[in-house]
Amino acid sequence: MRKQTIIGLDIDKQYAQITYYNERNLEPETVSKSDSQDRYLIPVPEDLFSLIESSVELGLMTLANFLKTCVAGIRPAVQPEYICMMITMKEMDTPWPEALKDACEMMGMHRNNIFLQTHRESLAYYALNQKRDLWNHKVALFEYDDTDILSYIMNVDYATKPALVKVEKGHVLNLGKQGKMDTNQWNEFRDEKFLEMIQDVFESGTFSSVYLIGDSFDKTWAVESLHHLCFRRHVFQGRNLYTKGACYAAMDRLGVGKKLDNYLYYSEDMVDTNLSMQMEIRGRNREYQIINAGINWFEAEHICEFIPDDTQEIVIYGKSILGEETESFSIVLKNMPERPDRTTRLQMKAKFIAAGKCKVTIRDMGFGEFYPASGLVWESILEV
Repeated sequence: MRKQTIIGLDIDKQYAQITYYNERNLEPETVSKSDSQDRYLIPVPEDLFSLIESSVELGLMTLANFLKTCVAGIRPAVQPEYICMMITMKEMDTPWPEALKDACEMMGMHRNNIFLQTHRESLAYYALNQKRDLWNHKVALFEYDDTDILSYIMNVDYATKPALVKVEKGHVLNLGKQGKMDTNQWNEFRDEKFLEMIQDVFESGTFSSVYLIGDSFDKTWAVESLHHLCFRRHVFQGRNLYTKGACYAAMDRLGVGKKLDNYLYYSEDMVDTNLSMQMEIRGRNREYQIINAGINWFEAEHICEFIPDDTQEIVIYGKSILGEETESFSIVLKNMPERPDRTTRLQMKAKFIAAGKCKVTIRDMGFGEFYPASGLVWESILEV
């Protein structure tokens, strides 16, 4: 049986980076355009984001072709059907989740081998795969993005089992452009403001390590700020943290590499409610799981078919993993065709469309040649 290639792909508006792991690698390896390790960046088509966000067909084709270009950099070459890929972006907003999955299918990948997460989760997986002394306490990341410096703070809460890993957005520093300031003034201004930002962030506790992302971080201007940053802390600068973190996350999904069973990444994107139905399966009444809690909302979807009893109501149960009581959601199938008992087949698709919102679509599939499908569709939004 041919082994899979595990990929982490980071996509931003200007550049993408790709990291892969297979049985030949000891660690995930980021693809470089040359022997120089600084050539990680793959230019993103200039109109890709606007095309995808306009939901035009050309956008999907452009995205699929771009994904092929990214994967083509892996040596030896890999076939799409043997790829498992985690795609990471700063935010995984609609319509990107669906577009990414559709584009991956267009290039020949299996849909259940496509995973999605934000940069914050990629930071968590990268950090957890480093030596323990680098994340004994909090972890900070500063990203210099054009005119702004963004900060993220990772913390592990051991009060629960598994321990909850959280990455929260911290302060944002808007530096703007150099404008009319001369170089010395501009450097002193940035150094002073960044130092103030660091001090504000570090007021929240003890930090084991700090990561700097962005070419604009430079010792020529960040003199006092870097001196303060490096005092009794491990500080790292690079640009492929997110793509490596995505690769580590995909490896974790497949049970490869470091075991992280004792840790659960928790964020506002996570589905914290199990959705289920009561079904008769092989003669026994059982709980049928529709959506499992613990995954990101933009990955949560399930399709199934079933034959209902003599009823025009479908009941879905929601149970929060945070310990709240079970609640029920009733979906009434109005105007359902009158047929003998157990001669109707329904298809149900449950798909989260935002955090806390699950769209349920039920279709009448008829019953073979005896009762053709009516074409009726019932939709409902569950607030969970």
